[in-house]
Amino acid sequence: MAMTNNIFRAFKHAFLRCSSVLCVALLLSGCDIVTGNNHNLAIQWHRHDLDTQVARWLAVSPTPSGLLLGKFDRQWHSASPQTGDLTSHSRIIFAMIIGHEITGDKRYLEVALRGTDFLLSRFHDSQHGGFYNHVGIDGQVINAAKNTYGHAFALLALSQMARVTREEKFRIAALNAWHDIDTHLRDADGGFRPEAPPDFGPSSSLRNQNPVMHMFEALLALVDATGDPQALAGAVSVGNFVVNKLLEKQPDGGARIPEWYDERWKPLPTKDKGGYIDIGHQFEWSHLLAGAEHRGLSASYAPAADALLKYSLKAGYDEYDGGAFNRVYPDGSVDRDKYWWQQAECLRALMVAAAASNRRDLWRRYEQTVELVKEQFIDDSQGGWKIATKRTCDAGHCSNEQPDPYHMVGMHAVALNLSKADR
Repeated sequence: MAMTNNIFRAFKHAFLRCSSVLCVALLLSGCDIVTGNNHNLAIQWHRHDLDTQVARWLAVSPTPSGLLLGKFDRQWHSASPQTGDLTSHSRIIFAMIIGHEITGDKRYLEVALRGTDFLLSRFHDSQHGGFYNHVGIDGQVINAAKNTYGHAFALLALSQMARVTREEKFRIAALNAWHDIDTHLRDADGGFRPEAPPDFGPSSSLRNQNPVMHMFEALLALVDATGDPQALAGAVSVGNFVVNKLLEKQPDGGARIPEWYDERWKPLPTKDKGGYIDIGHQFEWSHLLAGAEHRGLSASYAPAADALLKYSLKAGYDEYDGGAFNRVYPDGSVDRDKYWWQQAECLRALMVAAAASNRRDLWRRYEQTVELVKEQFIDDSQGGWKIATKRTCDAGHCSNEQPDPYHMVGMHAVALNLSKADR
């Protein structure tokens, strides 16, 4: 029975790829797989879902002050009370910028501009530098602490705004933001402490690779926007820190980056002590390092990207149903839950690697995971994406909320840009 099911599933996936005229005729539907020089992309789906994402968020997120709200339930009702969060505000600016670039709709850029002005006037700490973690809808400071994860997305938003508008004020704001981050949030080992008090005074906490990863992403955007030597030096220093210090090479040629560390960046050793490898972040690092290598940052980044992808597929990819699992623990056990953002980053990494190599096994997994997302994550009744698969939600591991559009919009933008490169 297991063999029969596998054969049926393989046939099903091959049939749904519908790359031939005969297949299109048999399906009698709009096959949205576009075959280019070196990749097959579900381009109509990517465009449609991106349009749906940004339109939904345009309808509910902006406020008259310029603050962008990020907490809504599955029915798109706003959380109450809702405050301004540096991370979600900045991520929605990013989504609006991409929405403008893809659709040409100026409303997205107008919202992004107002949001960026609010970021610089209300979130920004004019006394100590950096950005407050939370403000009220009226812009009054609620939590003045400095959060590195939020700073990474503020830098990403400012960098993207500088790139798109070419306005000097945004270029200067982005470079100033990086200066504050580099000066006040770097630690002695070359990484970042995850948080600091309002005046950037001393703080003691475990280390986490996630703020480092998104800071690297933001620095790549800053390089693209400004070409500034300080931005390039920052990206190289962060990338080298990760590749030379955090990357754990595996005997089979793969590599992984653990999630949590002590204050000297030694990985937490066991599940009981909080140690694990986040599969979505392995995929994310893979495409970020591949993109950095293409910018000429370091010749060592491409092999690291390939090794991370190899580990991700071996340890955390569901070869039967498609998609990325949640976590792998140091003892080798796997948390097989599936959440929205890991699938978006899995797709993004597969597209980047497959477009560069034209490996059929990567495109097969891409197509398989697109099908999984369509079947289990797209919320046809409410719009947006669901937090998790039915299996994960039935186990009580998901909440009644709309995930913000950052991961999905970024993934769709990669697909649409790859499709343009083939024309």
